[in-house]
This record gives sequence, structure tokens and C-alpha cells, in this order.
Amino acid sequence: MAHGGIINLDALEEKINKAAEHIARLKAEKSALERDNKELKEKIESLYIKNEELLTEIENVRAERQRTGDFEKTREEIKGKVEEMLAKLDQIDV
Repeated sequence: MAHGGIINLDALEEKINKAAEHIARLKAEKSALERDNKELKEKIESLYIKNEELLTEIENVRAERQRTGDFEKTREEIKGKVEEMLAKLDQIDV
């Protein structure tokens, strides 16, 4: 009976060693995943910041385009009025 108990004890020891190795491997994997997760969160935060910067830049470009369009419209209006005045001067035949 003592011999059978030793065999069972050896089998139990082997299972415990495998479980301990498995736990150690899982802990290492968990640490690696936590590190990767932290890096990804930092990258996401960086992308959010960059996105906000780009949105601000887009709004600035749109505002500048609007101002430029307004200037072009005003310029065309002035050009039209000058042409009208020149046409009236031509009619007067000074």
C-alpha cells in the first residue's frame, strides 16, 4: 500500500508542478497583456488629441475659406459698380 501511495504522491506532485507552471505562464501573459493594453490606451489618447487638433485646423481652414469667399464676392460687387460707373461716364462723353 505504501508503494501505491508514493505513486499517487508523485502524480499529485507532477500535477501541482504543472499547475504552478501554468499559473506562472498565465501571470506572464497577463503582465504582457496589461502592458500592451496600457500602450494601446496611450496611443488612443494620442489619436484623440491629434483628432481634436485636426478638427480645429479644419475649422480654421473653413473660416478662412469663408472670409476669402466673402472677399471675392465683395470684389466682384465693386468691379460691377466700377464698370457701371465707367459705362455712365462713357455715356456722358466728357
